Amino acid sequence: MNAKKVVIQVLVAMVLFVIISLIIEGDYSQEMIFYKGKIALLFGAFYSVYIVLRTKLKGGAK
Repeated sequence: MNAKKVVIQVLVAMVLFVIISLIIEGDYSQEMIFYKGKIALLFGAFYSVYIVLRTKLKGGAK
């Protein structure tokens, strides 16, 4: 899997994480958006490591 696909998947996951968590919380203030954005950055970092490791352990992607 090339880096472009991984980056796109991680960015989409981060955006969905922020949107869904804001909807669940019900708080749309600027502080909450920044807080959820910080959490999404951590989530994106861990998710990208997971995608790369999963790809490597499976034997590579096409």
